[in-house]
Amino acid sequence: MRKRFIYLGLSVLCSLGFLLSYAEAADQVSVEFKLVCAGSSQSDCRKAETPNRFEELYVSKTPFLSTKDIASAKITEQEPNIVIDLRFNKEATQKFNEITSKNAGRRIAVFLDGSLLTTSKIYDPVTTGKITITTSLTKEKAKALVDSINK
Repeated sequence: MRKRFIYLGLSVLCSLGFLLSYAEAADQVSVEFKLVCAGSSQSDCRKAETPNRFEELYVSKTPFLSTKDIASAKITEQEPNIVIDLRFNKEATQKFNEITSKNAGRRIAVFLDGSLLTTSKIYDPVTTGKITITTSLTKEKAKALVDSINK
């Protein structure tokens, strides 16, 4: 009888640990920055799901920056959209500068939890490590994103 209680106790502890780790992971968001490719002919590109059914968008398979590269985020409201200001860490600032310097005229795609958030054309190198993203996210979703990044 005692073995059953020990087994049941271990089972409950393992389940509780799994649930807690899942809850922590659910609070984390994934932000990825990828270059938009010229088309489907490049082997290192894949088709991205887009809300705009009229455009086929191909992006690099590997992001050049992600959530871990963002030092801080804040929300600025501009009706009717939400504006999110991002600041990269030192290494990411250098990487973003390199990418934007070498890819003028191309676009960058920003993904949130695997879904396309926005795209933006590169006009000039971004040397400051600060970018602004205009989005149609709700205030609640934007706040959750910013809170998760700033943890």
